[in-house]
Amino acid sequence: LEGDLGVDSIKRVEILAAMRERASDLPEVDPAELGKLRTLAEIVERLDASGDAAPAAEAPSSRPAAAPVARRYALRLAPAPATGFAIEHLLGCTRVAVVDGGSGLGAAVAERLAAKGVPATAAAPDARTDGVVFLGGLAEVSSVDGAIGVQRAAFEAAKAVASTLSAGPGVFVTVQDTGGDFGQAGAGARAWLGGLPGLVKTAAQEWPAAGLRAIDLARGGRDAGAIADAIVGELLRGGDTSRPGASGGGVEVALGADGVRRTLVSEACEVEAGPARVDASSVLVASGGARGVTAATLIALAQATRCKLVLLGRTALADEPAACAGATTDAELKQALLAAATARGEKLNPKELAAQSRAILAAREVRGTLSAIEAAGGQARYVAASVTDEAALRAALAPVRAEWGPITGVVHGAGVIADRLIADKPLEDFDRVLDTKVRGLEALLAATSDDPLRVLVTFSSVAGRCGNKGQADYAMANETLNKVVGAERARRDGLFARSLGWGPWEGGMVTPALKQHFERLGVPLIGLDVGAKMLVDELTDTSDRFELVLGGEPTPAALGGGADPHKDRRLEVLIDADAFGAIDDHRVKGTPVLPAAMVIELFLRALRATRPDLVAVGVEELKVLKGITLEAWDGPGERFVVSVRPISNGDGATFALELRDPSGRARYAARGVAQRQAATPGAPLARPAELGRFEGTVYDGVALFHGRAFQVIVGAPEIGDGGLEATLMSGAARGWAPGWESDPALVDGALQLALLWTCHEAGGAALPTAVGSFRRFGDGLASGEVRAVLAGRERTRDKSVSDVLLVDASGAPVAELRGVEMHVLPGSRQSQGARA
Repeated sequence: LEGDLGVDSIKRVEILAAMRERASDLPEVDPAELGKLRTLAEIVERLDASGDAAPAAEAPSSRPAAAPVARRYALRLAPAPATGFAIEHLLGCTRVAVVDGGSGLGAAVAERLAAKGVPATAAAPDARTDGVVFLGGLAEVSSVDGAIGVQRAAFEAAKAVASTLSAGPGVFVTVQDTGGDFGQAGAGARAWLGGLPGLVKTAAQEWPAAGLRAIDLARGGRDAGAIADAIVGELLRGGDTSRPGASGGGVEVALGADGVRRTLVSEACEVEAGPARVDASSVLVASGGARGVTAATLIALAQATRCKLVLLGRTALADEPAACAGATTDAELKQALLAAATARGEKLNPKELAAQSRAILAAREVRGTLSAIEAAGGQARYVAASVTDEAALRAALAPVRAEWGPITGVVHGAGVIADRLIADKPLEDFDRVLDTKVRGLEALLAATSDDPLRVLVTFSSVAGRCGNKGQADYAMANETLNKVVGAERARRDGLFARSLGWGPWEGGMVTPALKQHFERLGVPLIGLDVGAKMLVDELTDTSDRFELVLGGEPTPAALGGGADPHKDRRLEVLIDADAFGAIDDHRVKGTPVLPAAMVIELFLRALRATRPDLVAVGVEELKVLKGITLEAWDGPGERFVVSVRPISNGDGATFALELRDPSGRARYAARGVAQRQAATPGAPLARPAELGRFEGTVYDGVALFHGRAFQVIVGAPEIGDGGLEATLMSGAARGWAPGWESDPALVDGALQLALLWTCHEAGGAALPTAVGSFRRFGDGLASGEVRAVLAGRERTRDKSVSDVLLVDASGAPVAELRGVEMHVLPGSRQSQGARA
C-alpha cells in the first residue's frame, strides 16, 4: 500500500470510511489496526474475518445535548500523595530490566527492587522481559543530540517489550530529571529530553493491561543511594495513579528534591487580555505556515495586526505543467498528468503520479496563502527550506532582515506524522517525526539567536498532553516542544512564550466518519475560524501560563482513548517495614499482625485510587475472613492485592472490596462507599450510664498487647455494662508521620476499647471479626486528643457488638464505627483466669 501506492495509514482510514458509505454492512475496524495491514489482500482478509463475527450490540448514544465548545486549558502541578500501592503489575513481573541509560543508577535500583522480591536486573530488555525501568532521563546531557538520543533509547526499550505488554500485564517506567516538576519552572538544557512522558502516555493507550509511570525526579544534590531509594519508593508505594479521566491518564508523577509528590492537571481558564504583542512592525518567521491550519491562523493574525510573515516550507514553488491547466481536484490532476506522460511515451506508477499531484496542489495552496495574507493587510514571503537546516535558514533570513528588520517572533508549526503502534513503528519514522518538530525548533532558535525575539509560539498537540495510540513519536516530539518553550521563557527576560497543544481540527485529516466519532465522545473539533481567533487572542494574554491545550478537555478520551472507569481493578501492595513501620508495635507473641484498622486504611486508599473524583467516606460490612500474620514484614515484605469491583455508580459509587493474599485467598472483605461530599455523622452516642473507673492495667500484654505506636488510650477509661468513655491520642499526637487516608491509630484505639469492654469483667482476649460500618468525617490523621464513646448493643460470654463514636476537642465527629463485633479467643480465659 505504501511502497507501491503511497497510501499511508490516514489515507487508509479515509478510504475505509468511503467504502462504508457505499457498503454499510462492512464491519467496523479500529483505525490503529489498519496501520498494521500492509497490502490490499490483508485488508480484504481482515474485513472478511470481521464480517463472520456476530454483530455487536449497538451502544447507546452518548452524543451531548449541545455541540461541545473548544476551550483553553492550562497545565499546573497539583499535590498527589502516594497511595501506598505498587505500580500496577510490578509485583507480578517475572523479569524486570532496569536500563541504566548513562544515569549510573541501574545497579542500585535493580538491587533494591530485588531485595523486595521483584526480579530485577540492570540490563537491556529482551523478548522475555515484562517490565522496564528506563533511567536514561537522569543521565547528563550536553547537547540536543544527546537529549534526543536518550528519547530514542527509551523508544527502543519500549519497542523491545511492546509485543509482550500489548498482549498482557507488565510495567514500563521512565525516569527523568527536568526539575522534578516536568519543566514547569524551566528545565534549561534538560528540557530537550522532556518528551519521555509522551511515550509513556501513548503506551498507556496501546497497552491497556500494563502499569505505566513517567517520573520526573529532581536529583537536588542527593547521592546515588538516596536517588535510588526515591525511585524504588515510588515504584513500590507511589500507587496506581492511572486514573480514568485524569489529565494525561494520571501516569505523570513529579518528585521534588524536598520529597513532595505532585502530578500534572489541566484546568479550564480564559485569556487575560492585555496589549497585543504583535503589530505592523513585527517580523515573524513561521515554519509550516504556508499550508494547512497554521496558514489559516496566520492569515487571521495578519488581518488583526498587519504584521510581516516569513513562511517556511518544504514545498517547491515550481511552474505547473501546461497539461494541468484547468484541473482542480486530485483526480483531475492525476488524469491530466497520466495523459501527458502517456503522450510522451512515459509510464508513471501510482506512487509517482500521487506525488506529482500532491506537489502541484501544495504549491497552489502556498500561493493561495501568500495572496490571502497580502489581501488581509499583512506582508508575506515564502522560503522553501528544510526547517532542520540551520545554515539554510540563516541564509534565507539575511535578506529579510535587510529589508524588514530583525526577526521579532518565531511560530513553529511544522510537523509530520507517521502513525504506527510502538511495536510496528520503524526507527526511521521516529527519527523523521522528532527531527521535524524538535530539531526544527532547535534550528529556528539557533538561526534567530542574535535577533531580539519577543514572541515564541509552538504549535504542539493534545497528543503530547494525553498520548495517542499510534503516535508515540508525535506525542514525544510535542511534549519536548512544551518543555523547551518553558525553558526559553525562563531563560529570556520579557519573552512571550506559548506552546499551544491543539486538539483535532475540523477538516483536513478529520474525515466525516472521524468527526462523528469525536462528536459521540463529546470532543469539540476546532473550526478554522475558531482556531485562528484563539491564536490572535492568545498573543494578548498577560498570564504566566505557557503550556496550554486548546480544544476539548485534555483527557485520554480527547483522542478516543482512555481507561474504562467501571472495570474491576487489582491494586498490589507490599506490607513491609519501610511503608508500614508502625506494625512493629502490633505484634502477637512476637510476630507482626496486620491490624484491621490498617485494612480499613488500605480499602480507603483503594477507593481514592479508583475514584479520585469522589470522597472515600468509609466501608461497610467489613468481615475478617482470616487474620494475617506478617512473617516477612521486616525483610522483603508481604504481598497482597486489594480487588475493587464496582457495584453501583451514580451520584456516588459503591464497590466490593477484598484483601487477598498471594495465593488468591480473600482475608478481608467489605463494601466501599464513595460520595460527592463528605459523610454525614449518624445519631450521636450518649455517655452510657453508671460508668466507673477501669481499675486494671489497660495495656496488660494479653488483652491489649499493643506497643507504643498503638498505645493511644489515655489513662483509665470509664467503663460499665452499657459501654465506656475514654480519651484517645490521635496518630499525630503519637508521632505518626502524615500521609494517611484515615487515622489508623485512632481506629485501632476504637477497636481496643471494644475489646476492653468485651473482656473487662471475665478477662481473656478478643479480636474484631466484623464492623457493620466505618465512616470518617475528615482526611488524614486527627490532631491532639479525641473523646471516645462506646455504646454496647449486646454482650455474651463469647461475643460483643458495640458502636464507637470519636469526637475532637470541639465536639466535631472524627469517625464512627457501628456494629463492631468482637469474639473472645477460645482458651484465653482459661489461660489467664478471671480478673476484675
